Amino acid sequence: MEEKQATFFAIGDPGRAALELPDGPPTARIGVADVELSAASLPGMLIRGASVRGLQHRARGKVRQDSFALGHRADEAVAVVCDGVGSLGRSDEAAALVSRRLAEYGASGLPWPDAVAHANEELSKLARETGAAVPPGNSHDDAMATTVVAVSVRREAGEWVGEVAWVGDSALWHLSGSGTWTPLTTSHLDGAEADYHSSGVKPLPSADGACTWCGFRIRGGALFVMTDGVANPLRWSRDVQNVLAAWWLRPPDPFAFASQVGFARKSHLDDRTVVGIWADGGDQDTDPESEPRDAIVPG
Repeated sequence: MEEKQATFFAIGDPGRAALELPDGPPTARIGVADVELSAASLPGMLIRGASVRGLQHRARGKVRQDSFALGHRADEAVAVVCDGVGSLGRSDEAAALVSRRLAEYGASGLPWPDAVAHANEELSKLARETGAAVPPGNSHDDAMATTVVAVSVRREAGEWVGEVAWVGDSALWHLSGSGTWTPLTTSHLDGAEADYHSSGVKPLPSADGACTWCGFRIRGGALFVMTDGVANPLRWSRDVQNVLAAWWLRPPDPFAFASQVGFARKSHLDDRTVVGIWADGGDQDTDPESEPRDAIVPG
């Protein structure tokens, strides 16, 4: 029997799962694709978005629980990425609802704290309605929750100017022209627990629908909105930082980008979602040492 060969993007040791784990049956939730991708442009910007079902979900026939949505308001890009909580059976629905509603609210100009509060109300209502029809003892399988990171950004004289809001551990990162990665959001994993895997998140729906938010102004480089399936290995591994920087200093072909988002790496089997936003045309970064400048303005 011929051994299965790796024909995909990998960073370091791809692990046995990437080489040997078989695809499982189609998911019970009909209509959710294994891979979703988008390509868009706005004045001065190129955008790529991709969401890839993780190896573990494929093998077990479980639905992709990540979701993303894109929008815009005039020349301002809006990108929302959500990571459904894996232990809850209907979290894909939560991620899909919150990502789309927040992209709509962002495109309408609603401030992120208000937008997140409204989306939280809608998700809470859906969760209540769904739970009401669930037989006792099955609430875990039919519960739903999601993390979220939402970004609105525009180009101003060679700088990225925007606002970001987040709940949980989905993240916004900046990649400088010199290949340096800088996180622009924080989570409960920062600080003492930053080097350790954790399954704890603070998702929506929540009692108050509160989020953390801030403004940012950054010269040069590119921005990446992502779930923890990519943010965690990026945070923990210099190898991942270097390889992703080499791949993403300039915008790849959309299909190559989707394959790269789903890179194989030992022990990392989660869903992966990234929206990348690059400067385009005459607005390209010309400063190879560009770094965040006045990057965070607390909200």
